[in-house]
Amino acid sequence: MWDWIRELFATFDAQLQFGLMILIGLMGWMVFRAHRQITKLSATSAMMAGSLAKLERTTEVVSTIAQSSQRMQGSLEKLEDTGDLVERLTSMAGAMQTQLVGLEAATNEITRKTEETGETLRSNLEEYRMAQGSTNAYREYLQRMGMAPASDVEPILEALVEGASAVSAEGRVLYTNRAYADMTSIHPGATLEEIVTRCHVRAFDGAVREVADLPESRVLGGETVEGELVRMRPGTLEHDLILSVNGRPARDGSGKVVAAVMLAREVSEEIAMAIEVRRSSSEHGRAAPVSWAV
Repeated sequence: MWDWIRELFATFDAQLQFGLMILIGLMGWMVFRAHRQITKLSATSAMMAGSLAKLERTTEVVSTIAQSSQRMQGSLEKLEDTGDLVERLTSMAGAMQTQLVGLEAATNEITRKTEETGETLRSNLEEYRMAQGSTNAYREYLQRMGMAPASDVEPILEALVEGASAVSAEGRVLYTNRAYADMTSIHPGATLEEIVTRCHVRAFDGAVREVADLPESRVLGGETVEGELVRMRPGTLEHDLILSVNGRPARDGSGKVVAAVMLAREVSEEIAMAIEVRRSSSEHGRAAPVSWAV
């Protein structure tokens, strides 16, 4: 019996050893499998870490792209505003072009009228010279005959379309014909000081004139005046009156200046401007002056 028991346990030990060997082998295999899984998990973790890093970089790129998109959106809005501004500028340029065309046409029309006026003035120069020459000759004839010239010459002066006046050496108006009185409201007896104050006498460009600068004062000083432009505003008018004034000194037998004989003609702003332009050109030797002699 004891032999059977020993044999049984001997068989059991062998089986136990065999089972332990199998268990050890199984555990080794499991450890090996676990090691492989851990290795794979480590690799997977490393890959995930790399992917996360790439994802972070991608997120940064996406953020940069978003910022760039916002800047581009702002630039596009500015570009749209610029487009609207360009359209408005284009529209304004078209309107200005239209105005320039109209201004050019108006300038050409003014130039044409100025040229026509200049031709008219030139064509009338000789008539003015002849008329005044006849008056001077008639006055000299009456003086040689010993007749009182004022009353006899007056009808001729009254017949002139232009304004005629005479100023004494003392600066007092001696005579005005009807045309001059109607234009300026100046009558005999007025002094040059009163005329400057009452009629607001100025140069054509608007500069204030003193008594010494008046054409009458210059003629009384022995100067001959031709085509002098004078701007004034008599009390009876609500606008400026522009006169083209000629004047010559009247002398006694000794040659002393005793009076200033003046002839004035009303001109428009356009004609006055043309006279000034031609006078300026004449000063530079480009054209003859526009004036009419007294």
